[in-house]
Amino acid sequence: MDAVIPRRTLRSAVTLTVGTLLLVGASACGSDSGSGKGGKLTSVSYRGPFVTSGGDAPIYYADKLGYFADEGLKVTIRDSKGSGQTITDVNSGGSDYGMAAAVNLVLAVGQGQPITSVATPLGLSSFGFFVPKDSGITSIKQLAGKKVLVTASAQPNVFAAIAAEGLDKSAVHLVVSDPTTLGAAYTGSKGVDAVYTTQFLAATLTKRPSTFLPQSQAGYNPPDYALLVKKNLLSSSPDQVHGFVRAVLRGYQAAAKNPQAAIDALLAKHPELNPAQAMGTLKATLPFYCSPGQLDQPFGMNANRDWVITANAMKTYAGLPGATNGSRFYSNDLFSGKDPLSVATC
Repeated sequence: MDAVIPRRTLRSAVTLTVGTLLLVGASACGSDSGSGKGGKLTSVSYRGPFVTSGGDAPIYYADKLGYFADEGLKVTIRDSKGSGQTITDVNSGGSDYGMAAAVNLVLAVGQGQPITSVATPLGLSSFGFFVPKDSGITSIKQLAGKKVLVTASAQPNVFAAIAAEGLDKSAVHLVVSDPTTLGAAYTGSKGVDAVYTTQFLAATLTKRPSTFLPQSQAGYNPPDYALLVKKNLLSSSPDQVHGFVRAVLRGYQAAAKNPQAAIDALLAKHPELNPAQAMGTLKATLPFYCSPGQLDQPFGMNANRDWVITANAMKTYAGLPGATNGSRFYSNDLFSGKDPLSVATC
């Protein structure tokens, strides 16, 4: 078994600011190297949730360590312009596997897309609001009357996050931005008071020193990023999906143990990236591996309560049709049965 994130760290309340990125420790209980079994590999494709960044390092590190090869897989790694593109690509068969924000997945399932989350390697919500340090804003409730920069697809999430602090959706003024220019729009404009996004972008926002206000501390915790597949792939090739997910989860654990090696694996494939920024982004992801709902459960296992909270919020603020039971949006089949996934414990 690979590295395990300490439970006491995961239970701690986290206050994050740009330039103060917390690294979750990990202790080894096995080898980081793949076994190198050899043999013919099956080619599969994976699309990430955004443009390539340090947050993708665990996937590249898993590949370098031979974890995919251990499962008989050869993976092609692609990036995207956002979770929406990733979901569309997986649903259309363009990619076999993807990583997307759980909220986007919930909305896609509500539209009838036959996809499902098979694991949540980032279970604690990393989303929230960046506010300038000199703004005097110290809580989400103080965003009342402020202009908040947001992507179009994330607007319902903003409403759910501020509702957790007792604010009506009309309390903030939303300014919609393209996902690919969100960070630059925030750092380059004094006309907005905050930006709603993932904490992983902290390393890219240093031009406008900011404090991060996590929505999870307000009580709204959608699963962060989920591994998704089409339902028919899970039913027709469960062993392949099992192997792919195991390799990914092992990669996340290995990256927590040795972030520099993970970044080196990423930069070997993407030398155009800024090394310091990539490391900052990776370190920013590490405190978000497990939510309180996943504690004492296998790492990556979907937490039903978190999915139900998300679905109920999307029904209220995005008109999600149909049931809000969590299992409509995820499958934990890989974590049960004769060979349950158990890479680590939250």
